[in-house]
Amino acid sequence: MDITYLLANRIRQTNISKSNVSARIIKIATLAVTIGIATIIIAVATGRGLQKAISQKTAAFNGHLTISTFENNTSQLSVNSFKINKDHFSILNELNSIENYQKVAYKAGLLKFDNSYEGIVFKGVDQSFYYPVFSEFITEGRFPNLSENNSNEIILSRLLSKRLNINIGDETIGYFKRDNSQLIPNQRKYKVVGIYESDFSDFDEIYVLGSLTQVRTLNGWSNDEVGAIEVFLKNYDEDLATANQLYKSLPPNINVMTLKNRFKNIFQWIDLFDLNIIIILIIMLFVGVINIATALLILIFERASMIGLLKTIGAIDFQIQKIFLWNGFQIIIKGVLLGNILALSFYFSQKYWKWIRLDPRTYYVNSAPVELNPFEWFYINFGIILTCLLLLWLPTKIISNISPSQNIRKH
Repeated sequence: MDITYLLANRIRQTNISKSNVSARIIKIATLAVTIGIATIIIAVATGRGLQKAISQKTAAFNGHLTISTFENNTSQLSVNSFKINKDHFSILNELNSIENYQKVAYKAGLLKFDNSYEGIVFKGVDQSFYYPVFSEFITEGRFPNLSENNSNEIILSRLLSKRLNINIGDETIGYFKRDNSQLIPNQRKYKVVGIYESDFSDFDEIYVLGSLTQVRTLNGWSNDEVGAIEVFLKNYDEDLATANQLYKSLPPNINVMTLKNRFKNIFQWIDLFDLNIIIILIIMLFVGVINIATALLILIFERASMIGLLKTIGAIDFQIQKIFLWNGFQIIIKGVLLGNILALSFYFSQKYWKWIRLDPRTYYVNSAPVELNPFEWFYINFGIILTCLLLLWLPTKIISNISPSQNIRKH
């Protein structure tokens, strides 16, 4: 067995059995690494969790891509329609990156129940509606039956149901104007069959979902006209490439927008999580390295006579440095193991028990979501261990300045 490892192990055991300064400093250094690695993993898990949850909720209401006329780009409403045909469907069906797509149209209006009024955006959908991504938000009742032509069934948010004091089975009146020149709005009677809750206030405050035929009738559109086609992708990272492919294939009057372009403010905000994670990583890494380096320096000064003796019998600086690097490595490994236990305990407890609650008006979720990629988790641990070892090489360079004769004479 390597003599450097034996000596390093002997030093470690001596520090464990004695209550000297270096033993206390080593405990502090181990604690610093434990807190550092735990903080970094928790920051990554919560940051990635929030990014994924907010992206998924935004996509559930709007799709990853939106195909519409250029006039609709800057509006939440279907200002103009376009006619869909077999060529459009062929283009969409040929792309392997597309999971599903749905025909939609948006219409602004007022919803009245008793003496209460609320401004809404009526989202018309048909049987192409991608139900799986929306089903998790339904808390009461069911989704409207879209197989019936011009169905008057709707589903609205819990927020709107509370404001209007309306429940499942109640009938409500919707008021809509075809354009600004229409003096008396059109009235439609709707039946509430479901209530959803996404905790995404931007959508819960306004969206009511019902039959696409309702919007077509209100706008005087034909059965082959839609406000937009919302596209869902198999892999969200392929949004830009797929958007470019569709844009080149579709007619020149049709535009394709990615979800990130439609909701720039939301995605710019969640992109800031990456910066926060980097800042936390740098700070925690700096604190950990400083503490371990301090512990190593104290160990070196305490063992100055041993270093002098080793040099006298022919040991080179590199061999002696390895002795103390072994001690540093053991501190790092112990801290990393304890930090992972702490971080993973938080991760799994939050994932299944959701004990940390958030304000959905600010974060769009009611509990802190967590997401941890196994590869990302491995790279964090491996990267921190490697970085710490490389940086700890510098304080051990002081060994080359220790004189054998002076230190042996002192002892």
